[in-house]
Amino acid sequence: MTSSAPLPQIRVLCRELGSVSTARHFVVDVLKDWGLVSVLDDAALVVSELATNALGHTQTPTVKVVVRRMPSAVRVIVTDKHPDVWPALQPAKPLDSSGRGLALVDAVTKSWGCTRLPREKYVWADLEVPTDA
Repeated sequence: MTSSAPLPQIRVLCRELGSVSTARHFVVDVLKDWGLVSVLDDAALVVSELATNALGHTQTPTVKVVVRRMPSAVRVIVTDKHPDVWPALQPAKPLDSSGRGLALVDAVTKSWGCTRLPREKYVWADLEVPTDA
């Protein structure tokens, strides 16, 4: 019998107070169900940053959060309906109160990026997991 990856899990969130927290709890719950506790903290950080950016910078009414298991990684995806607003790493000065989100994502992930489609974009980040997990 061969083992297959679990199906991707999806949650659509409205633009409202508490949506980032809901995204974080959703991702953590999925990873716990999959037995991938080694990446919980980093995944929570990543989805918090990506959802905050999508909801804060794009003014999109909803975002979609997807958690997908791959052979040696977990991919966290946040989709919004504004393909023209593109994420970019920006330097933050020591006393700046914001601007470090994507730098944190870059620091804790194997890779991350953004894919533009005609009516939406998705920002994805891959967290490395042991292949036997």
